Amino acid sequence: MSKYFADDLMFIMPLGPEPGIKLYGQVMGAHKISLHLALLACRRQHRDVTVDLTGVHYLSQSALETLVGAARTLPPPLRLTLRAGPDLDLPGRLAAHGWHETQSLQLSDA
Repeated sequence: MSKYFADDLMFIMPLGPEPGIKLYGQVMGAHKISLHLALLACRRQHRDVTVDLTGVHYLSQSALETLVGAARTLPPPLRLTLRAGPDLDLPGRLAAHGWHETQSLQLSDA
């Protein structure tokens, strides 16, 4: 995958000096493959990965499942950190599915 992905609804770009990606717009189920490929590219660095969702207006349930699935594939002690504002209600959505107990997943406030 290139370092960037864009379509009419979403934009993915590298996070910068830390391993990770920053997303903008609406992340739909149709973006699962692009999201997965971007996360795989980050994992090659063998470090914790951050996904910055502060520019996301909508995160579909299937896209959230993709993020949780990526976190579950990380070997200990690596973690996937989701950085998001309160409007996405990630704590509530993760708890509703029992995903809040995923050891390799952590949340960070925007």
